[in-house]
Amino acid sequence: MRLPTKQLINKIENLSNGLTPEQLSSFLDIIDAMTALVEEAGDFKESNEPDKKIEPAPVPALSSAVH
Repeated sequence: MRLPTKQLINKIENLSNGLTPEQLSSFLDIIDAMTALVEEAGDFKESNEPDKKIEPAPVPALSSAVH
């Protein structure tokens, strides 16, 4: 499920209002870890996208000669 940014922030604020300081600290640690995962996924996706500037290597001609 994808939420608009404002709605996501409101939900996080509402959830965090009822937490103790210890729970809030754990909650923020989880949010930080999830943010890092999303950033890593984005980096991984970018590193696996083909570079359009690089042309593929030519395919060598196959010989029909039998050795």
